[in-house]
Amino acid sequence: MRKLRHFGDRLREEPDKFRFVLSRALWATGLCRLITFSFPEGYRMRFYPSAISAGLWRDRNFRSEDVDFVAGYLRPGETFVDVGANVGQLSLVAARRVTSSGRTIAIEAHPRTCNFLRGNVRLNGFPIEIHNVAVGSECGELFFTNFRSDDMNFAYAASPRSGSALRVPVATLDSIICERPVDLLKVDVEGFECDLLQGAAQTLHNCRCLYIEDSEPNLRRAGSSRAELYDRLSERGFELFHVRGKQLERVSVQAAGPLTENLIAVRGSDLPDALARTGFCLA
Repeated sequence: MRKLRHFGDRLREEPDKFRFVLSRALWATGLCRLITFSFPEGYRMRFYPSAISAGLWRDRNFRSEDVDFVAGYLRPGETFVDVGANVGQLSLVAARRVTSSGRTIAIEAHPRTCNFLRGNVRLNGFPIEIHNVAVGSECGELFFTNFRSDDMNFAYAASPRSGSALRVPVATLDSIICERPVDLLKVDVEGFECDLLQGAAQTLHNCRCLYIEDSEPNLRRAGSSRAELYDRLSERGFELFHVRGKQLERVSVQAAGPLTENLIAVRGSDLPDALARTGFCLA
């Protein structure tokens, strides 16, 4: 009954109700796997049984602000690291932008979602380096949710009571990236951003720009907060901004905007270049 109510709530929010219902029917029957679809930027994706795949099949502009930032920032020959890559759209966008002379590294913790990611990479033939691990403060293992909606899965802050949780390996970002320079690091780990940063000292030192989720509810679920996230990045020498239209506005815990938004972190010396690449200006 609760699932039916949730479906009804989602349906009311959708502008194209027919396409939404059709996407869920294709998902439920598994026929979605027979469908591939293209994007103007020159890559293709398969309609896997996942929430992100369904959203992208219904609307190619789904989550377009992330695509616009990644595509606008990156240049040929550069390195992009995608932590929380999901089914891989941003990694595909980045691989097109950095070309064969650059490098794209995609990291996804959930095994099923990572298989969808691998399938999309094979579909396009891009040389993307894929890691099926969670990323944290130290190497080891943790429990991960196993929800049907891939965009809702997250790591448990403590041992779960549910027997349906998955055990997934954990690596530090430094152990994956080593001393390679990173031009753009995107992070979306559903609240475990602060834990990830603890194991990324070398990577942050070598990183020019971060594009990271800033979600107070998710951070609190993981035992952290926005204030801690801001402090950890500021301690590494980054200046922090939220996107407001075509402007970058400096962050403030006291004047925080939506409960969940994206955070851009750059050092002062790299700020003019970031503005020139993206077309943003300072608020």
